[in-house]
Amino acid sequence: MPKDFQNQSKEEIGTLFLHPWRIFGFEVFLFSLSLILGILAGLRLEEIFVAQNISPQPISPWQFLFYFLFATSLLLLVIYFLKFKKSKGVFLKILFFLAVGFGNLFFFGLWLPDLLSFTLVALLFYFLIRESSLIIHNIGLVFAIAGVGAGLGVRFTPEIVILLLLIFSIYDFIAVYKTKHMVKMAKEMVKGQAILGFVIPQKISDFFAHLKEVKPGGRFLILGAGDIVFPLILAVSLIPQGILNSLIIALFSLVGLFAGFLIFIFKKTRQPMPALPPIALFSIIGYLATRII
Repeated sequence: MPKDFQNQSKEEIGTLFLHPWRIFGFEVFLFSLSLILGILAGLRLEEIFVAQNISPQPISPWQFLFYFLFATSLLLLVIYFLKFKKSKGVFLKILFFLAVGFGNLFFFGLWLPDLLSFTLVALLFYFLIRESSLIIHNIGLVFAIAGVGAGLGVRFTPEIVILLLLIFSIYDFIAVYKTKHMVKMAKEMVKGQAILGFVIPQKISDFFAHLKEVKPGGRFLILGAGDIVFPLILAVSLIPQGILNSLIIALFSLVGLFAGFLIFIFKKTRQPMPALPPIALFSIIGYLATRII
C-alpha cells in the first residue's frame, strides 16, 4: 500500500503539516516496534529449531511471487468487478481478519499455549469489531507484521530477500504511479475499514478515533504493512549470522523510512507515493554494511 495522506484539501493539509515530525515520530514508533518484536520472534524460532533439531522449510522466491500475484489478482477482481458495495466490504474485512489473525496467532504461539493465544486473538477481534479504533487496529497490525515477518524470514536466505525487495520496489513504483491499481486497492480498503497498514494521525488523541473517520478525503497518513514486513524479513533472515546484523538492517530501514518521509513532505502536491523503494534501498545498503563489518 502506498504511503498516502488521504486528504487533498489545502486547508487540512496545511493543518496536518503543522506538526510533521510528530507524525513521523508516531510512524517511527510503530515501525520500530514491529521490527523489534519481529526480530525477537525470529530469535525465538531459532531457539525452537535448535531445541527440536529441525530446519525450517525454505520457500522459493517464485513460489512466493506466485502466491502474491494470485492474491493480488483475486483482490483486484473483487474490487473492480464486484458491484455490491456491502459484499465488497465484507470480502475485504474477511481478508483483513484472516491476515491479522494468522499473524497474531503465529506470534503469540511462539511463547504461549494455544488456548491462550486463541483467547488473545479472539479478544483482539472483539475490540476490532466493537471499537474499531486506530489504536486497536495498529496494535493488531504490529503483532501480525512481527509474526508474519519472522515466519517468512526464517525461510529465506538474505540474498533471496534482497531479490524480492528489488522486485517489489519496482512493482510498488509501477502500481502507484503507472497502473495506479495499488491506489485503488488502498482506497477500497479504507472504505471497507480493512486497512492493511498503520493509520497514523498527528495527535495522540486521534489514536482513539474510529476507523470510519479514515476515508478518502480524511486526515490520516497510511503506511502499508508490506513496507515494514519486507525489511523485517531481511533482518530475520540474518539472525543465524548474528543479531547485530539484524539490528543493522533495522537501523538502515529506519533511515530509509526517514528518507521517504522527507521526500513526501517536500513534494509540492500531496499524492500517494510508494514507500517501499527508499526503505528497500537503505535496507540493502545495511546488508552490504554487514558484509563489510
